[in-house]
Amino acid sequence: MSIFKHLTHEQRVLIEDRLNHKISIRAIAKELNKSPSTILREIQNHSMAIPTSSNDCASKRDCHFHHICGDNNCNRKCYACLSLCTRHCENYKKSSCRKLDISPYLCNGCKSINFCVYDKNIYKSTEAQSQYINTLTSSRSGFDVTDEELDIINTLASPLIKNGLSPYHIKQTYQEELIISESTLRRMIDKNILEVRNVDLRDKVKRKPRNKTSHNISPLSATKIGHFYGDYLSYLEENDVSIAEMDCVKGKKDEDATLLTLTIPSLSFQLAFIMDNQTTEAVVKTLNKIETSLGYELFNQIFPVILTDNGSEFADIPGMEASCVTEKQRTKIFFCEPNRSDEKGSCENHHKMIRYIIPKGSSLEPYTQADITLMMNHINSYKRKALFGLSAYNLAQNALPDDFFTLLGIEEIPAEKIILRPSLISSQQSNCNIL
Repeated sequence: MSIFKHLTHEQRVLIEDRLNHKISIRAIAKELNKSPSTILREIQNHSMAIPTSSNDCASKRDCHFHHICGDNNCNRKCYACLSLCTRHCENYKKSSCRKLDISPYLCNGCKSINFCVYDKNIYKSTEAQSQYINTLTSSRSGFDVTDEELDIINTLASPLIKNGLSPYHIKQTYQEELIISESTLRRMIDKNILEVRNVDLRDKVKRKPRNKTSHNISPLSATKIGHFYGDYLSYLEENDVSIAEMDCVKGKKDEDATLLTLTIPSLSFQLAFIMDNQTTEAVVKTLNKIETSLGYELFNQIFPVILTDNGSEFADIPGMEASCVTEKQRTKIFFCEPNRSDEKGSCENHHKMIRYIIPKGSSLEPYTQADITLMMNHINSYKRKALFGLSAYNLAQNALPDDFFTLLGIEEIPAEKIILRPSLISSQQSNCNIL
């Protein structure tokens, strides 16, 4: 059983999905390898209470009152009035749904939720994750010192800092007397807790403030359960397979043409394919073309696992995973955590080389697949210091079957003929126009 581990956003998505399907807490805990009490506390701490906008009086069916709100022109009985008699009636007795008295004390999965007149208690993974982040942040803020201790810190540190000494020097000199760390001392100064201010620190005012991390939680779809980044790491622990990273490279903002890239990090080898637009249909269509060219066996050998981001163009998981040649699964799709492009850093880094030839903001409309293949041939033939003087093509040639290169038109470009400038493709287009 997993111990001393905080629940992740992906696990909260799974909890919400299972609750919506009326799965028991014990079954959810077993699936997540957690204690049932952990799941129950999660639900109790992070569920949302939604007050009703309907009449939930326990006596409304036997109610015959009129004009409780003071409107003598109203002909309706008060319990049926849209102005809600519950705000004015002295005999109002609030009632609640009996289902909320039964574990897991939630409305998730209830068939009557859209018609229910009672207060609701709902567990939503996005809201739960947001509450968790806020609790985690607030618990780590502030200073755990008494007023007496704060006075000692201020008396000791403030005069020394005004004399031009650094917090580091003060902490190293007064290890026993100063009960806080250097970083805490700096934070106290930054929060104006002490007499000294940031302006009294030599370098503080010269440093650019860090960008604060946003705590906005991106929603995760329940359809991605089993395809999250945690699932990806677990899969790699159990299966010795190569991985590929998939992403899109956009052209002009007002144009549809997009590049789909597939990177093999272990070889620093990247492929790119032109797409008419950045949609789920275009992504599946492009993967189908690649599989048709390579065949099922070779595609599955080269791309058994694909890691991508949470872009809407990658939403069709079954379409991307299903073979267009056989009835088998051609690959396994996994997703990075939201806003964590660094989890497929190899792919992102290789995009920089594409921008050498197609600068950001340039149109992709004029280019054909032949142009894009030529560009990638030049990039993959480029010798790199990080590869100890070899090119990505050299590494791939030693690791991948010859058919892979032949079927996709991949060729090595002689070192003296490599061009990593926009002129590479523009010169090819000019030659085509002349011909």
